[in-house]
Amino acid sequence: MKRLTLITLCFCLAFAFAANVAQADDQKPFFVHFVVVSKTMPDGTDAGPALLSFKAETIKLAGGYTELGQSRGGSLVDGKVQDQENISFVIGARKDISKELKEMTKRLFKGDGAFILAWPGKVMF
Repeated sequence: MKRLTLITLCFCLAFAFAANVAQADDQKPFFVHFVVVSKTMPDGTDAGPALLSFKAETIKLAGGYTELGQSRGGSLVDGKVQDQENISFVIGARKDISKELKEMTKRLFKGDGAFILAWPGKVMF
């Protein structure tokens, strides 16, 4: 009985290892972009039209996006914390598209554009 248990355990471990190797082989290099844009334009107006354009252009650039929704941030302006209402996105791409996203957000949202954080990762579809 001990021998059968040992053989079964070895088989299960070998299967688990093979499954992990197969999963690792399916992964492809990818870049993750965390993008935060303001809900308002620099002049205080609603950024809704810019958001619609951002989403459409992001689909063309990267194939899609995930909208995380409303977020809140803050920065120090003249020694005081200035709160800001934002919308956050995660955008995946086969290469680092940070520069393209920055140029796009500066054009669409004016001012500084967006906060963009990118890091390399792996993806499985």
